[in-house]
Amino acid sequence: MLVSLISKCSRVARRRAVRNIEILVAVAISMACSGIALAIEAPEVDPQKIEFFEKEVRPILVSNCYNCHSADNKAAGGLRVDDHLGLLAGGSSGPAIVPGKPDESILIQAIRYEGFEMPPKKRLADDEVATLVKWVADGAVWPVEQIATSIGKPNEQYDKLKTEHWAWQPLAQANVPSVQNTAWPRTEIDHFILAKLEAANLSPVEDADKLSLLRRVTFDLTGLPPTPEEIDAYVADESANAFEKVVDRLLSSPAYGERWGRHWLDIARYGESTGSARNVPYPHAWRYRDYVIKSIGEDKPYDQFLKEQIAGDLLPAISPTQKAEQLTATGFLALGVKDVNQRFKVRFIMDNVDEQIDTVTRSVLGLTVSCARCHDHKFDPIPTADYYALAGIFTSTDLCAGVRNKMGGGGLDYYDSAMLIQVGVATGEKAHVTAQVEELQAKVEAAKSEFERLRDSAEGEEKAPNGRPKRQVARQKLNRLQQELLALTDPATQVDVAHGVRDAKQIADTQVRIRGEAERIGPVVPRGFLSLVNVPDARPMNTSQSGRLELAEWLTSSQNPLTSRVIANRVWHYLLGKGLVQSVDNFGVTGDTPSHPELLDHLAAKFVADGWSLKKAIRSVVLSRAYQLSAAAGDSQMSVDPANRLVWRHSPRRLEAEELRDAMLAVASSLDVKNPGASPAAELKMMEIRNNGPEAAKLSDLALASKHRSIYLPLVRGIVPTSLGVFDFAEQGMVTGSRDVTTVSTQALYLLNDPLVRRQSLVLADQLLADSTLSDEARLSVVYRRTLGRTPSSEELLRATEFLDSYEQVWLAAKSQASADAPEVAVDQPAETTADAATANTNAAANATANAIVDPDNVDQTDLTVRNDSVEAATSKSAALAAFVQAIFGSAEFRYVK
Repeated sequence: MLVSLISKCSRVARRRAVRNIEILVAVAISMACSGIALAIEAPEVDPQKIEFFEKEVRPILVSNCYNCHSADNKAAGGLRVDDHLGLLAGGSSGPAIVPGKPDESILIQAIRYEGFEMPPKKRLADDEVATLVKWVADGAVWPVEQIATSIGKPNEQYDKLKTEHWAWQPLAQANVPSVQNTAWPRTEIDHFILAKLEAANLSPVEDADKLSLLRRVTFDLTGLPPTPEEIDAYVADESANAFEKVVDRLLSSPAYGERWGRHWLDIARYGESTGSARNVPYPHAWRYRDYVIKSIGEDKPYDQFLKEQIAGDLLPAISPTQKAEQLTATGFLALGVKDVNQRFKVRFIMDNVDEQIDTVTRSVLGLTVSCARCHDHKFDPIPTADYYALAGIFTSTDLCAGVRNKMGGGGLDYYDSAMLIQVGVATGEKAHVTAQVEELQAKVEAAKSEFERLRDSAEGEEKAPNGRPKRQVARQKLNRLQQELLALTDPATQVDVAHGVRDAKQIADTQVRIRGEAERIGPVVPRGFLSLVNVPDARPMNTSQSGRLELAEWLTSSQNPLTSRVIANRVWHYLLGKGLVQSVDNFGVTGDTPSHPELLDHLAAKFVADGWSLKKAIRSVVLSRAYQLSAAAGDSQMSVDPANRLVWRHSPRRLEAEELRDAMLAVASSLDVKNPGASPAAELKMMEIRNNGPEAAKLSDLALASKHRSIYLPLVRGIVPTSLGVFDFAEQGMVTGSRDVTTVSTQALYLLNDPLVRRQSLVLADQLLADSTLSDEARLSVVYRRTLGRTPSSEELLRATEFLDSYEQVWLAAKSQASADAPEVAVDQPAETTADAATANTNAAANATANAIVDPDNVDQTDLTVRNDSVEAATSKSAALAAFVQAIFGSAEFRYVK
């Protein structure tokens, strides 16, 4: 039997080697092309140790461990013993083996019955234990897939792309072009724009009027409409630098940091939960949000901004406050989507590494590097070796998002309090709870053992005294005790913490994963950077650290043309509606080519020369005449350049979701401009929530009731507030440099029916009606000035007045009819208010869920009752004016800036 088993294991190993030979050849070629072939040779392994493993060690693992700890069966405790990386990474209790140190290896302790007792039903024989101890002591050698070091040849296509594709060339020293119409340009930007127009025999349209320009720049820089007072001040200012003063005022306002901070949160795929199969909240994500708003508002140099987000923990700090800020900044790498329901830890790790690589390279470089995870990039010169050179940096980094993987987990199974970043000083309030903790730990272990005993047994189906299955009762008890223990031990209750990253205890290069499969190991690749861009001043990798600091410096080097080009293009996109390169997140071969390549390089070079200042970059664009053009569509220009690639006019744009909501609150004087602090999601525990459960209902209620700016609304993935989701909110699972702009029926229905829209319409109407000195015409003029930034024409006033009269008559008739039709009903007690009913509904659902959650896969998925928010006017005049305001909110003129 043993001989047969050994033979079977050897055949499996041979089949794997044969199956992988072609893949290995391709990997070898890609590594040679990357210029690091000499450094990636697989380490030499003693053949006798390999033979010892195959004949003596693997049969023991197959016979005694695979049933519970392998890919083909299950990975109990998150541990796999059929995979070398699985053993090294370990499961929920940590690494299973420490090569060369059997006494420190959990696997050896378990088979000796020192703590864990494995196998649980029958101890291994003494000679089998000795075999495994010898194997670990000798380095825990595992068969590796070998490649011949002589294989490899240059990739001519890659070499050609590196020298020819525009995005990877050094910044060109672009001279400001001369133009025929020398009177038109106001800035250097205008020379580049007009030169292209003249080459196409086109001319720009006229300048925008002052009112349109003020509304445009105020929304572009702050995401809010101009107030009537700001409109009057600008119109009255006849000085030559009147617009320049407006721009400087807007750039110095707190609203600027919130508006442009939201742009970066789109790019950073910001979300307050893991999303994916099991949605676990990130209760501390708001700290990263506030870091971004503060950094953008203070005009932190962009290169420093990037360094802090990628390697903030490795940067020097002059104060605890600065250190905490830099640690919080690393949330950029931690707040992505994570499949915590992933069965295998090694896959969980590599999937998260892939997400980090994709986020960093798309956001900063505009490259799709993740396409090289499984094979050489099909279009861009990014070999697989480059991908794993970056991957080694992130496998040497602890991802401190506060979560861990566990298939089919429940309660607090996904929460790992040790994987959070401390950004404050402990209060000491929990210093005297040791005895309580020890007592609760014992109760938790006992409850866990009882639940595991009942989970897969027939007894678990039996009814407990309360009528519920014993399995369910045991799970509830375990959940309750875990939460009690967490309340005493959770560092988040004792000190400020954040989601972020830190260097791992084990710093090492990583191996190529054949076809991107986490368990299929190829040769080791030294940590490094992408080879498609030559950065002469790049610092060598510090072998004692992860390499994130060197990566951050490579990204922000003035010699790296991609970083400055990408951000300069993003600024142009946000201000002109389209980037000079329209594919703002993809500068590769499959992306767009720049409409004005010389202008792009000019903007990128100036951005670096101006100290990587976003405010200066924005200011230079909005002060150009190109930005200040009218949105009028000329027939001659439209026939030649209908897409406006040459910028002969200003392209109108629809307000983004946040702008629409904030504008409605602002014009009704309801907007609270203060930062509210922690997100409502901060109150959630790091337990799975469902998008139709009580937590989701509460978040939706809080979002609807909030009067703060939209950037402060709870943004749990899958539970985005309606006001944002209906108008093409950013995709929270990936870098989003350009949001979709769709026109669908739900948007019209939202503007017609949503409580926020109706309530703010009524609030503004009642404010105006409260001033008895105003006539209907005066009130309508105020509505126009607040919402559209202009006064109405006489024809508009006439139509609006007629609308008010007509609406009042219809409203009064409807009220009279409703009163006549209503039956008399005796009322024995006060009616429950809408707010009370909503609170009762939410609390009842929350209590029911807290008492009833068993298996997350068997949770009741029935939606909570849809609440009907009542927004009723008190008088016919109030109803009519509110209806008019709501009609303005739904108009194209309100929803678009020109």
